[in-house]
Amino acid sequence: MLGACGLAWDNSEAHDKAVVAEIRAAEARLVAHLEGPDRLAWVGDYAEDAVFQEGEDPPVSGRAALTEVARSLGPLSGAAIEPVRTVVEGNLAYVQVRARYAVGQGASAGPLGHYRGVMIWRKDSDGVWRMLHEMLVREGKPTA
Repeated sequence: MLGACGLAWDNSEAHDKAVVAEIRAAEARLVAHLEGPDRLAWVGDYAEDAVFQEGEDPPVSGRAALTEVARSLGPLSGAAIEPVRTVVEGNLAYVQVRARYAVGQGASAGPLGHYRGVMIWRKDSDGVWRMLHEMLVREGKPTA
């Protein structure tokens, strides 16, 4: 039914491979920023009006609040985003994902958390895909 609405799925021949490639590049940029030396860099990968929610924690709205989260988290490691399904409509992309990350790096890294979730990306007026909404739910127990 969604295919009849003009939506693009990763596993559909009707999708625009160039747009999906842009979204994959945005995901890779986010992972690089999450693990990079500037622990605030990833905040720029989110839209000004972005909303992030993990599990039952209250949602965090806007870049200013995300910056405070980034400061409190510290460095991250083991970050990965595995897209399961992607739907693109205009300047929005809905991506079901499996993701993971650990707080800390090296010997001080905490356990690796595994998540399932939804990421909604928006291509902003400057042509950059940024996270508009992200919701993650922990999958199982953290691993070492």
